[in-house]
Amino acid sequence: MDGIQQRVFMIGWEYPPHNSGGLGIACQGMTEALSQQNTQIYFTLPYLHPQAVTHMKVIHCQSDDSGQFRAAPPFSTYSSVNSAPIKFSSSTSPIELSSLAQSEMEHQVNEYAEKVLSESKKLSDDYSVVHAHDWMSFPAAMKIQANLGKPFIAHVHSTEFDRIPSGHGSHYIAHTEYMGLQQANKVIAVSHFTKKMLIDKYFVDPSKIVVVHNGVSPITPSLSSHFAANRPVIVFMGRLTAQKGAEYFIELANSVLQKIPEALFVVAGSGDQYHYLLLRNADQHLSASVLFTGFIRDRQREVLLDRADVFVMPSLSEPFGLVALEAAQRHTPVIVSTNSGVREIMSNSIQVDFWDINKMRDEIVKLITNQDYRQQVMRGQNENLKEATWERSAQGIRNVYHDLITGAQ
Repeated sequence: MDGIQQRVFMIGWEYPPHNSGGLGIACQGMTEALSQQNTQIYFTLPYLHPQAVTHMKVIHCQSDDSGQFRAAPPFSTYSSVNSAPIKFSSSTSPIELSSLAQSEMEHQVNEYAEKVLSESKKLSDDYSVVHAHDWMSFPAAMKIQANLGKPFIAHVHSTEFDRIPSGHGSHYIAHTEYMGLQQANKVIAVSHFTKKMLIDKYFVDPSKIVVVHNGVSPITPSLSSHFAANRPVIVFMGRLTAQKGAEYFIELANSVLQKIPEALFVVAGSGDQYHYLLLRNADQHLSASVLFTGFIRDRQREVLLDRADVFVMPSLSEPFGLVALEAAQRHTPVIVSTNSGVREIMSNSIQVDFWDINKMRDEIVKLITNQDYRQQVMRGQNENLKEATWERSAQGIRNVYHDLITGAQ
């Protein structure tokens, strides 16, 4: 099967250097690996990508009239919290979910779907499978499936139930996810954690869900030493939303500082909790020990991950958690939530319930004060990283393509 070229029409939403988070990074890693494994990819974006991409054909599906997609990608893919909880049942009808789009984001997604459909028709003889990433691309994939009869793979990197753990998220987004997942011929979940979510919350047939873990692109770790300037640095990196557990990170900082007063905590990211967390941090008199960087990318992001002595990901619900792999690559011990997908392939990481501040504190203190323990954790993580490759992920994805193309179950 590896010697057979597979041709895929892939529907994206963001791609580096213009990406707001892990989705763009994941798309880059997997498409580069797929290309190396004899896969021809047509990759759509809702904006004009500024750089040449050599391993696949990028199709720009920006707006023809308003120009709203022309210069930059539409990052705001997650809406604010609604008042009513999201509920589905196993008998929910698609007719119940066919409400008109109301927000600007919904308008952009629907407009993108029409443009993608138009481009897909021009290439209909050049691909066999449609591969769509997250809810923003599902409407376009469903249109291609309905109009051209192409099999459709829904690749789930996160869901509205992850992003809004209270269950009071956007009904439009959750309904779009539900319809896409029900109509998809196959579903790729980034973890078994996510697979269970799709079964429990969206009533997806388990037999059509395939788990393909993300990988991480190889790097040359920095030679800079940890514990520079005699201040251990503990890092959180992610959107400042309820999902990511930054509020627990502030509690953790307060607890650790009572044991290690010289510790420095860094919160890297932006989001709707940014000002709330700043005020809470100040209220606890932590401003000298907990720094907020705002959203960072590229070189700044790499420098911070290189400098981290401990990386903490206390997410309430994390479908995967690619940044934990990136931190582990830099010989940094990582503490991840038990509610995360990345722990399935990082079995030697330290895994703690997001709410268990005392256990996280004790682990951080031990990692900083006990070098034997620190080295033991890092050796275990390095063993896990050998299997966490995009090449391995691409093989799993190609198997899904093969099953759809050949009609195998």
